[in-house]
Amino acid sequence: CGDCVNLAFPDSKTRRGRVGKEIAQTLDTSCNQGTPFVGCGRIRKLTPRECWRLQGFSDEMFDKAAAVNSDAQLYKQAGNGVTIPVVYAVGKRIVEIQNELNKEATNR
Repeated sequence: CGDCVNLAFPDSKTRRGRVGKEIAQTLDTSCNQGTPFVGCGRIRKLTPRECWRLQGFSDEMFDKAAAVNSDAQLYKQAGNGVTIPVVYAVGKRIVEIQNELNKEATNR
């Protein structure tokens, strides 16, 4: 278990049966792609809170949004969001490289 299945188009013969082995697929605004297997052959949809956690949002941020939004809106917001830890890591690396380039230019 721990696999994901894409349920976005369950009747489509070209997309049916797409299973991600031990990986999470991309969250989208409808949260159809990130559906994990649970147990043996049972499928359950990620909760809005789980989707927000995958995107790096705190439970406190989720609770504030959940107080004023429907589950459909929470899924959409998670799908439209960017993964905070990834954006932070990319930005941090850009700064590191820029600092290295500046240091090299100064030493020339």
